[in-house]
Order: sequence, then structure tokens, then C-alpha cells
Amino acid sequence: MHKEPEPAWKPQPRAAEAASGGRMALIGLAACVLVAGAGVHFMGGGKGVGTTPAVESTQAADDANRTGLPLNLISPEKAAQTLAATDYSADEQASILAAVKRRDARLAVMPIYDASGTGGTVTLICGAWHHVVHLTPTPQTVVLPIAMSGHVDIIPVTDPGPTGIASGVLTVFGPQTLPIVYKGDTLALTVIAQ
Repeated sequence: MHKEPEPAWKPQPRAAEAASGGRMALIGLAACVLVAGAGVHFMGGGKGVGTTPAVESTQAADDANRTGLPLNLISPEKAAQTLAATDYSADEQASILAAVKRRDARLAVMPIYDASGTGGTVTLICGAWHHVVHLTPTPQTVVLPIAMSGHVDIIPVTDPGPTGIASGVLTVFGPQTLPIVYKGDTLALTVIAQ
């Protein structure tokens, strides 16, 4: 029996280049999908599932103008102690504490500060509760009673002048500068309790 030797393998340059180009395209596509999914998740996408088209369109118009902010939570065990240190009235504290015990609301911590150094006063509106905050470069902690996610509106109280009021918030991921607001504007935010 005579066995002929097998020919040596020689790589073909064009085939190797095509495989790496296809692989790079696949990796790029996967990265784009991950970034887009993260953007939809953190900006509050996917809301309005199972609603009627009329309700969905008004929710979409409202939610499209809101910025998502993931904030830290206060545990229910520390809710009474935390509320005692806030400027909520005794009736408001009792109402909020009852909602926390029923698990209808959670307490989120929103440290807000002056991001531009121009100062100013804003009103934070969260459901039926509101706070007036005098912005300083040092973050001032505001306790917000919200459901799993809730809406917070920031409205300037003092006339910010031509520069506007630039505020910032300390989120779960670090400091985040908010868009500048002018007299008569409302900055609408979606707070995500994490």
C-alpha cells in the first residue's frame, strides 16, 4: 500500500480577511443593540404597555420630555427617623409614613445642588408634596415619597435672569447636571427608585 502525503495547508489571504470583517461587523451590531437597549431602559422606555392608543399617545408625549433619574432609597425601617429630619409637617409625615408602611410609596433621596454657581430658588413638586429649595454649591438632600417610579417637576421660583438656573442631582451613578430652566419653564423628571 502506497500512501500519498497530504498537501500542506496554506491560508488564503482573502478568506481570512472576510472572516474577520464579518466578525467585526457582528461585534459592532451587538454593541449598538446593547447601547440602544440601555438607553431605552434608563430613559424610561417601554411604558404604556397594555393601554389604549389615546392614553398611550398622551403618556408618550408626557414621558418624551422627561429625564430619567435613578435615586437611592431609604429603607422602610428608617423612614420615620428620616422623615423626622425633614421639613414636612406632622400631618404630612404621618401620611407619608402610612403610605410607606402600606408599600404604596417609597422614600427616595434627591440631593440637589447649584451646578452653575448662579444660585436661585426652585420648587420641587412630587405628587401632592412640594419643597422650596434654595440652591447652593453644596448638595441639599430632599426626601421624596414616590411609587416605583414617579414624576418630579422643578420650577424656578426666583427670576433666573438671562443665564437661567442650572441645577444638578446626585444619582445612583454620580452627579448629573440637569437642563437649564428659565422663568416660566418646568423641568419634568422621572424618578426611578433603586
